[in-house]
Amino acid sequence: MKFTNPKLVINGISTEMDESILRRHFSAYGEIKHVVVDDKKAIAFVTFVDPSKAQISLQQQHIILGRKLNNQVEVRPAKPKVEIGKRKIFVGGLPRSITDEEFKGYFEKFGSIVDAVVIHDKETKRSRGFGFVTYEAEESANLVLRTNFHLLNNKRVEVKKVTPRQEMAPTGFGFPPYYYDPYFQTYFYVVWVPIPGFY
Repeated sequence: MKFTNPKLVINGISTEMDESILRRHFSAYGEIKHVVVDDKKAIAFVTFVDPSKAQISLQQQHIILGRKLNNQVEVRPAKPKVEIGKRKIFVGGLPRSITDEEFKGYFEKFGSIVDAVVIHDKETKRSRGFGFVTYEAEESANLVLRTNFHLLNNKRVEVKKVTPRQEMAPTGFGFPPYYYDPYFQTYFYVVWVPIPGFY
């Protein structure tokens, strides 16, 4: 079967493994389209122009900055890009003390989760009071969104739909707040829906 995935995911990278170092290393196997590094998650994505070159690199033993990637750092094919806009939700007003495990534990009651993350400040490492949940099925996200507010650790939090940037159209009033998701390598906008009697 022909190898068609040009993207690799590298888990467990060190802080010294920046974009230029990874690009220089993997370019030995073929032309690199782009490299994305997420320091907070210790993860990086390397995308080749030719998928066959990605396959070749997977068959090699990688040593970067003295670290043998096949042992200490995992190198594997990245998940194919899928449409996730209808399966991803924004959760605002989180308790500052909530853990990733508590956050995921609550929302996985609604269905299988692909990813659940509480956003932390890069400097202080403290929660910024919001997070994102991506479900395997759209139905699970819709189940969560049936209720605008949920109770986590005795605090009411608000859930909203998240829409990929490419699906948004200019309104003449600017765009809603957005963020870049390095895992899926795309921008997402939070869709703010006014609730009668609340705002």
